[in-house]
Amino acid sequence: MNKSKIVYYWFSIFAICFLCFQGVSYYLRPHYSGDNALISYFLGIAPNFFPAIGIPALFVVFLMQLMTSSKWLNEKNYLTANLISLSGLIAWEFMQFNSRKLHFDWNDVLWTIIGAGIFQLIWVLTPAKFKEK
Repeated sequence: MNKSKIVYYWFSIFAICFLCFQGVSYYLRPHYSGDNALISYFLGIAPNFFPAIGIPALFVVFLMQLMTSSKWLNEKNYLTANLISLSGLIAWEFMQFNSRKLHFDWNDVLWTIIGAGIFQLIWVLTPAKFKEK
């Protein structure tokens, strides 16, 4: 398969997640009145959930572009991308402990991990032709 189609596939997953993140963070959350607890909960965890799916997809694109002899980076680029993303997102959440403007929440950590799991599921369900380097 054409390498640009593979890049577009993974980049489109990133773009969709980025648009969902932006939509929730900047349009839905500020204008929601908070009448439904379930919707309020989803709007609270969504800014952690969507990046946990989208950022590894972007890293997969970057790792596919690397010319490396590392067997791990060539064969397990999806796992490397997910681990880098997951560790960064969780570290960011824990850095919010000492912030006066930001808020640490265990639910955000949980949904970041769930989002990373969904990225792994997307990888498993993706046809092999979109996983080639």
